[in-house]
Amino acid sequence: MFALNTSFDTTRLETPFYLVHGWDAHGTVSAMLGPKPSTTQERTAYEWRRKMHYALACAEDLQKKAKRDRSEEQTRKWHELSERLKSGFAIGDAVWLYIPNEASTHVAWGPFRIDEILDDFRVRPKVGDTGYRVNPWVHESRLKPRALFPRRQTIDLEIPEDDDFDAALLPEDSWEPDTEKYEVEKILDTRWNKRTRTSKRLREYLVKWKGYDETE
Repeated sequence: MFALNTSFDTTRLETPFYLVHGWDAHGTVSAMLGPKPSTTQERTAYEWRRKMHYALACAEDLQKKAKRDRSEEQTRKWHELSERLKSGFAIGDAVWLYIPNEASTHVAWGPFRIDEILDDFRVRPKVGDTGYRVNPWVHESRLKPRALFPRRQTIDLEIPEDDDFDAALLPEDSWEPDTEKYEVEKILDTRWNKRTRTSKRLREYLVKWKGYDETE
């Protein structure tokens, strides 16, 4: 520990520390607070700064308290929900129906309300007019509570750049150039046709395509 001699010299009216170093030593508290304001303007600014720091400290304490209360409330709700879900699903619960499908990014259907429970493991979801076509009865292992999973879960499909979903539906010669161009070899017959709505006559031709039989 260090002790500062703060007594004043009777001749110079200064402290021994000031006579040696040329400045007065400050304690920890006075060093943190800084010099006291001497003018009215400085005192006003000092008071405003003190009140501002006090208000910020109060706001920080209130924010910490609000976060702590919100966390405790969320934890309490989670414990209550976990205890209820341990006993299984109940009629009226909102659930997601999980059906694995490699061709779809959506693995969860719904949400649905549970309409009926049979044998403690078979559940009838209330499909109604939702547009889904599912089995009337599903196993409870396919269900997940919406309360624990508010959003629909999806999966990311890894598709190569050269993969085309519609390639299997196209003709074999679809990749050959000029496959959709046809050349008329000759006109076999001509007839007139009349549209009922507009009463306009149209001329239709029966043609033979070059490279094809007449039956085609």
